[in-house]
Amino acid sequence: MTSLLDVALQATKDILEKNLYLKHPEICGKKIVLVYDTNSQLADLISRWYIENLKEYSNVEIILFQEEKGSELKEKLLWLEAYSTVILVQSTNFRLESFRIRISLQQKNVGCIEHNHLSYIKSSQTKTYLEAISYQSDYFQEVSDYLKNTFDRGNTLKIISSNGSTFEISWGFEDMKQNTGKFSLDNRYATYPIGENFTEARDFLKVNGELYIQAFPWEDLQVIFPEKPFPMSINNSLISYQEENIPKEFLSTLKKIKETEGEIMMRELGFWLNRAISFESPLSDVNAFERISWFHLSLWKKHGVYRKKMSKDVVQRYHIDIFPDVEKIFVDDKLIFEKGKYFLCE
Repeated sequence: MTSLLDVALQATKDILEKNLYLKHPEICGKKIVLVYDTNSQLADLISRWYIENLKEYSNVEIILFQEEKGSELKEKLLWLEAYSTVILVQSTNFRLESFRIRISLQQKNVGCIEHNHLSYIKSSQTKTYLEAISYQSDYFQEVSDYLKNTFDRGNTLKIISSNGSTFEISWGFEDMKQNTGKFSLDNRYATYPIGENFTEARDFLKVNGELYIQAFPWEDLQVIFPEKPFPMSINNSLISYQEENIPKEFLSTLKKIKETEGEIMMRELGFWLNRAISFESPLSDVNAFERISWFHLSLWKKHGVYRKKMSKDVVQRYHIDIFPDVEKIFVDDKLIFEKGKYFLCE
């Protein structure tokens, strides 16, 4: 029987070799920097597993993060040569830059992966997290390519909830983006767990229907699962609801956004692929849970990838992922998803 330690060592080994290509001739011998903290049990454990696997590599530097030296660390990382590799294991976020140090490293062709918000993962969810970061990229790529091909050629989306409610989009979709861990030498960056595709409606006026929400994040990024799904109506991408139907935690968030943006809008359509995560075996951090093999959507106007679709005068302050009840998903009348399973068929 495979132990949890064996799973952990294999998962981190595969990330180093199969995702980050550390044994590739172009990368072998280049600098590898692991930055970690021990402020949570999971961060401490994952760091140990990486350290064990990194023993066989040369030119490795292992750094225990100290917040007061963050500026020095940032400078060190930004001076790394191309094809170097950075691994960040964080109980929350190191906050080395106003946005993400990973983006700056990507621009310098330095590979960078992150495990963040690990303090939000409950100890009872360690096994699920390890299975979620275990190598699945071949499966991810197969499903991801199928979804991209389907949506990039598709015109309509129909989602049916278990109670029969429907949500529909017509008039096509934006170019679908992919994150599967099938990196290239010049593209080695991600936040783990991985496995996602996302797009959004080409025309916001063509987004209508009703969805029942069965999970949502609260202010501390923890996922909340209400006792029963609650309805939200969508008309031309704008959200409406009856206050008595909304859990108090989520209602406070809705009111806050409405006060600042004047209306509540939905944008991103997320098709996440990670089979290790489920409603029965969840991860409590929303950024990890969103990789579940399921559909989610984002509320409010912020979206970095599709930002230019809106006027610069429009405030884009929030992007909150929520998880609806889904029974079936159709694209152009073709069934692509049912009860947590994607159907790869032409």
